[in-house]
Amino acid sequence: MNLSALNPDEALHLRHSRMYALIVLLAMIAHTFIKWRLGTLPELLWGCNVASFCIIAGLWFRSPQAVAVGFLWHVCIGDPAYLIEVIRSGHTGWTSVVVHSLPPVAAFFYLRRTGLPRSAPYLALALFIALVPISHYLTPAPLNINLAHDRLWFLKAWFPGNWSYRLVFSAGMLGLLLLGDALLALVLKRPSPVSDLSLKV
Repeated sequence: MNLSALNPDEALHLRHSRMYALIVLLAMIAHTFIKWRLGTLPELLWGCNVASFCIIAGLWFRSPQAVAVGFLWHVCIGDPAYLIEVIRSGHTGWTSVVVHSLPPVAAFFYLRRTGLPRSAPYLALALFIALVPISHYLTPAPLNINLAHDRLWFLKAWFPGNWSYRLVFSAGMLGLLLLGDALLALVLKRPSPVSDLSLKV
């Protein structure tokens, strides 16, 4: 992208978004190093980590859709689940704290200017649906990455069938994503058609 072709405001916004991208990338590199040291690299396929990489790519390449997908995933699904697990287990690592807080904050500041695309909740759900089979075949069962090897016990009790469970689980996730999207849009607003065109440089 040629910065000289942008007006001063757009060029400043691009520099800020790429600075955010580099900061989040450094956090993810540190997190990856810790996972490597602990022998838990497959955990990088958790939805939160993939969402963080979506945010990095979206910030760098000026893609509000990619940033919004990662943002909604963090805020509506990943970070609440992470907090529940921290409360349940009583411990967490410092890089886990950073990569569950820094990426959504960076995404929020970016989306505050661009708006929150309406497609984000559906793309976030599609991201998770794609990650489940990948996690099933590429990660060890004891880690249960993205619940690909063992289902949620309270849903499994009510919906023991494989497909009925998947439909209910996916519907529940979509409901959370749509609710979060509607509430966050009150603060972040929606992109205008003009701003949508100006972002595609």
